[in-house]
Amino acid sequence: MSGPGLCRNTGTGILAVLALHWSVVQGNPALDVVRNYDSYSVYRSMPETEKMQDALSREINLLEGRCEFMKEAHKLGLPSDFMCHSSVAEEVLARVNDAGMKVETMIENLGSLIKEGAEEHRRLKRQAEEKINWDSYQRYDKIIPWMEQLAADNPDFVTLTDMGRSHEDRKLLMLKVGRSPRGSQTRAVWVDGGIHAREWIAVATATFLLDKIVEVFKTNDTSTCDTKAVQSVDWYIAPLLNPDGYEYSHTGDRMWRKNRSPPPGGSSCVGTDLNRNWDVIGFGAGVTSSNPCSETYKGTARNSEPETKAISKTILKYKSTIRIYLTFHSYGQYWLTSFGYKTELPVDNEKLVTLGRQAVDAIQCVTPSRKYTIGSAGAIFYIAGGASDDYAKAAAEIPYSFTVELPDSGRYGFLLPANQIKTVGAELWSATGVLAKEAARHPTGADPAREKEKKQDREHGLH
Repeated sequence: MSGPGLCRNTGTGILAVLALHWSVVQGNPALDVVRNYDSYSVYRSMPETEKMQDALSREINLLEGRCEFMKEAHKLGLPSDFMCHSSVAEEVLARVNDAGMKVETMIENLGSLIKEGAEEHRRLKRQAEEKINWDSYQRYDKIIPWMEQLAADNPDFVTLTDMGRSHEDRKLLMLKVGRSPRGSQTRAVWVDGGIHAREWIAVATATFLLDKIVEVFKTNDTSTCDTKAVQSVDWYIAPLLNPDGYEYSHTGDRMWRKNRSPPPGGSSCVGTDLNRNWDVIGFGAGVTSSNPCSETYKGTARNSEPETKAISKTILKYKSTIRIYLTFHSYGQYWLTSFGYKTELPVDNEKLVTLGRQAVDAIQCVTPSRKYTIGSAGAIFYIAGGASDDYAKAAAEIPYSFTVELPDSGRYGFLLPANQIKTVGAELWSATGVLAKEAARHPTGADPAREKEKKQDREHGLH
């Protein structure tokens, strides 16, 4: 049901805008141009009832192209962030207020903030020349050679794996860092980032950790219990899972989320949401879409994308020793545990939440004010099938699987300034010792909780 006033005639002005937008979409359905956000503002609202929630969703989706969700909450008590073009913002906000919802402005001018970040990146790039750094967001052509050089410079403990190629023939690289102290029985932690193109801080945090971990092994740092723990396990680190989308978010559309797969038959819209495409129980459930133009388009089939094919194959190769799967996203400061494909808590929920809490406690030793919400993704957020974290725990049967929604400092959304990269990196670095200690003590092999989980899923009719 819709809220008060939300079913009334939207007026000729908005209808004209919709008509104009439709003509633009028809002329350029793939959005293969530089998208301009100069006339967009970003707002935050927190619906208090399902009626309000439905009304907000209906209102924003009605004006697709002129109003879009940046982060839509599907559970009461969580904020929804949306951007609107100035041509419709005043009327939209009036109707949202009429429906009883409070709205605050997060970003006055999205385009200006994007330009500020781009200019800062250009300035720092000139200063840094060709050396990789964490003062600015690095591009594909800097990250990949750096990873290759790390392997070449440290052959005794760094191994390069070329997992495959993206749609646009970019490399999907993973580095194994470790000396495998227990041989084939050495436990491992998997870390990845960048599956969603616009979430630049996820890529930066993954590369930050990779750099720190390599340095610990290189210097054989045993000065703390944490650095000893880091060296007791192997690390599989893949910082950039969606290189095509990531590059396009730098060159064409800063808010691009998906990969850059060609449009399927009957459509002219580019891209699949790689975090809805994995071949796992719950594929297609919840906040996923069969519409190729949707931000959460699941693809033509399970594992239809070369990126998910390559990455899932690599995870399966090492699944018996990977004890913790950690994937970085943004934004919102959530440490999400299993599962995303259902609201029921996993049978080992207490174990998962306990380790998540220990990791967050370590983060708060660096930044005491940094608060994370910890818990099952499906229970505290919403159901979304086909995600990598579900694949890690349900298909690969890895005991721990976490999605970490990194900070936005409350006001930047996906545009966290580059001057905060090192702070976020240091926070997550502080959690690596906690994760390594648990991984090192956990038995190898399939997750013992998985058989009980399968039985419960069958009883609930989940396949």
